[in-house]
Amino acid sequence: MEKQLNGVMSHDMIRQNLDHIRSFIEIELAEKKETIKEQAAEIEELKKLIQQKDIAISNYEANTREFQSTAEGNRQLINKLLGDISRLQNDVDWYKRTYEKRSLLGLLKDRFKYFFNK
Repeated sequence: MEKQLNGVMSHDMIRQNLDHIRSFIEIELAEKKETIKEQAAEIEELKKLIQQKDIAISNYEANTREFQSTAEGNRQLINKLLGDISRLQNDVDWYKRTYEKRSLLGLLKDRFKYFFNK
């Protein structure tokens, strides 16, 4: 091998240095390509997870709307049933007042009136 002559490198030394630099760059490039490949795979996996999350959120929102609708229907039904119970309780109270608290004579009089008016 030739040494430096008068502060100038020989062609072989320059070539060796360039080969060394080239191999270093090639190794770095291969490592960076591998890193990029791994990150791309991770990005794809994260995209899939985001899609699954979005689907799950959509399902939860749909279920929530359905449950709210069902709850509203149940609330309306309960209010209707409470109204029916109130009316039926009024009817029971009327029958109690009419048949339990009246005298036998008043009851018979109403029965005969009803019977003869038909």
